Amino acid sequence: MTETTLWIRDRFPILYEGSEAKAVLVDITSFDQMELIIDNLLNREEEPEDAILAASAVLRRLVAQARQESSSSDWERELDEL
Repeated sequence: MTETTLWIRDRFPILYEGSEAKAVLVDITSFDQMELIIDNLLNREEEPEDAILAASAVLRRLVAQARQESSSSDWERELDEL
């Protein structure tokens, strides 16, 4: 399976005002995909696991631990290895 990154600026015309990028034009198919993704995100139901994790001290501990770690120079490779 080939992975394609659809949401990159190089795929869409950019409108400039002077030398400053001001807007991006998208085709209707891309707009429909974006609208579906946003609608799904806004209207998704809460999952009980999320509420349990948010209410527990575990999440705060994980965030604190992550903040103490140094950032990786090759985080994409490390994530793929997981």
